[in-house]
Amino acid sequence: MSIGFLNRYPLVLGEGSMYERLRRGASASFDPYIAHAGMIYDEIGRQVLLDTHCEYLDIGQQFGVPMVAGTPTWRATADRISKSRFAGRSVNTDAYAFMTELKESYGPDASPILIAGVTGPFGDGYLPEEAPDTLSAIALHTPQIEELAQTGIDFFKAQTLPSFPEAKGIAQVLSSTGLPYVLSFVVRPDGCILDGTPIDLAIVEIDNEAQHPPVNYAINCVHASVFSSTYRRAYDRNKNAAQRIVGIDANTSTKTPEELEGLEEIDTEAPQDFGTNLATLRRMLGISYLGGCCGSSTSHMNALAAQLNT
Repeated sequence: MSIGFLNRYPLVLGEGSMYERLRRGASASFDPYIAHAGMIYDEIGRQVLLDTHCEYLDIGQQFGVPMVAGTPTWRATADRISKSRFAGRSVNTDAYAFMTELKESYGPDASPILIAGVTGPFGDGYLPEEAPDTLSAIALHTPQIEELAQTGIDFFKAQTLPSFPEAKGIAQVLSSTGLPYVLSFVVRPDGCILDGTPIDLAIVEIDNEAQHPPVNYAINCVHASVFSSTYRRAYDRNKNAAQRIVGIDANTSTKTPEELEGLEEIDTEAPQDFGTNLATLRRMLGISYLGGCCGSSTSHMNALAAQLNT
């Protein structure tokens, strides 16, 4: 199964939880509007962000596996920046510079580290009713994407997308940059995005309409069991579309988005179980990109890497 522009690597690992882990760390530099992107401007916050990334990236170095490191820009759209205390700053450019410094600290002989320019949904990733329509999405997401396109990112990753119309708008903007990009959806076990659109239909339409289609698709912020169910249902409806889904950033909870929304305590599973679940997706479905989302920690990603290494 091809992973598009990453096909020179048979396996790529993602990091574990960043946003949720740092948010719950109660850092004073975690901004209510742009989240952990604001941490790059605070000495203590910057060090916490650096240390958290390094905990994950060290796993790739230990096991000799290429890894993706995402810019801390999931919430750094122009609208959000304008409402934050960092209004007027080039937050996305500065975030890329932070990631470049981090990557270079591993030296020229390190296992590959690919920098993804990350964007996210306009609203809550669990609430598709907050998502804009396609035209509005184009206007809302263009400034951030254009800024990141001027940096040296390896590719774009638009993640935690709950709505097909917004994803179409984001895809149009990303397509216009000429850079490779991945779209990552939040789904239900029935094979649909949270707004009810079958994911295979979304893939077909975006592939047909985008001047430059995504290099591939992914699913994030759901449990591995939800991914498996969604994939198999999509495969039954459209094999070719389903095979465009090659990545997961998995939650450690089997709860639904409604159950997880606003949950005060992390609902998680044992690292060994997490590793087994994702390693099974690779073995059974050929999934080539495996990472963590809410609830995942260094221990979870280490357990995954150890299982993949056996």
